[in-house]
Amino acid sequence: MRITLNLSPAASARDLLALAWAIPATIAGLAAVVLFGRASLNEYREYHVIQNQLAEVQARTDGLRNQEAAIRGKLEDPAYRDLLHRAQFVNSLIQQRQLSLAEVSARLAGLLPEDAHFTILALASPRKLGDDYTIRMGITARNEDALETFINDLEDAPDFKDVSIVNQGFQAESSQPDQVNIICSASYLPGTDINRGENGEEEPASNRKSER
Repeated sequence: MRITLNLSPAASARDLLALAWAIPATIAGLAAVVLFGRASLNEYREYHVIQNQLAEVQARTDGLRNQEAAIRGKLEDPAYRDLLHRAQFVNSLIQQRQLSLAEVSARLAGLLPEDAHFTILALASPRKLGDDYTIRMGITARNEDALETFINDLEDAPDFKDVSIVNQGFQAESSQPDQVNIICSASYLPGTDINRGENGEEEPASNRKSER
């Protein structure tokens, strides 16, 4: 006859409950470890991307510094320095050049009607760099229509602005019919492109007037 004795204590309800929760807790812990590992891996990759971008920016900065140093080195060369001084001198002459009254007269003559002529024409240079040239004109015509045509064409011209009539009056002479006189002023913008015809020449004032 064989007798078997079980000397281990019987499991309590608390032990059974702890055993029941051990498996889910272990699974949850493993899942947390996996998620933490993936987050760490993503942060590691982002860190390397940012590090590579920073290295590229640093390389570009070094390249620009090298270019700046090379340009400064060239400017220190007497030949390049002399060329720079010459270019600056030419630019200053272009900016400070004086406009001839003959050039402005030729431009205004293209706007003046046939039955009108100038009695006064004066050109004032700008007082400081960047200001406009000022033109003062005295015009005599047989009627007001001719003067109105001239004023309208002058206002429409792209190289003139701020047109204003300073004085207007009539004169009567024994050998001539009554004439209309005006004195006006305007600002002249040299170098402005003006409307040109198909043959490359400036269009007469009468043609520009008919187009409006």
